[in-house]
Amino acid sequence: MGADVPVNNTLSAGECAVLEWMPQETIVFDGARLRRETRIKAAATARVLAGEILVFGRAAHGEWLRNGLIHDVWEVRRDDTLVWRDALHMQDDLAGVLNHPAGFDGARAAATLVWSGESRLDDARALLANSAVRAGATEIEDILVVRWLDKDATAVRAEFARFWAGFRARVLNAPARVPRLWSM
Repeated sequence: MGADVPVNNTLSAGECAVLEWMPQETIVFDGARLRRETRIKAAATARVLAGEILVFGRAAHGEWLRNGLIHDVWEVRRDDTLVWRDALHMQDDLAGVLNHPAGFDGARAAATLVWSGESRLDDARALLANSAVRAGATEIEDILVVRWLDKDATAVRAEFARFWAGFRARVLNAPARVPRLWSM
């Protein structure tokens, strides 16, 4: 195995700002050592919609994630006060964690969406009601966290995109769509 690969993202949103951050999914190859941290620094009046998808291996190449490291941290600060922090840490026998029924239960992709703004848990749960993959939403200190998990990475991506489009229309009064880059 090689060295750890650090990926550090800091998203900042000032007073009354609206920030959307939705990169393409991250595909973690077998043996990779990913240490990713996503920090959101938002003013109390800012609204931030951010998300990430992790794909465990390259299924199209017959590759499954067996060994390596995934350390994925999310942090949200409002006016420099920590309001939510979460971390996923898997190391060495990743296949064991990904296949264990009490872990990822065979999932090959997982997605996380974070909303920092006014309470929108009811909207999120309404949009998740007919999800084709396992999904759930919770809210902590007005930080909405939505997660998806499935054995099919394409299905996770589709549900994540469907939710994003519908959610942004509800909370930002913006067109119900994902960024054009996502349509490629």
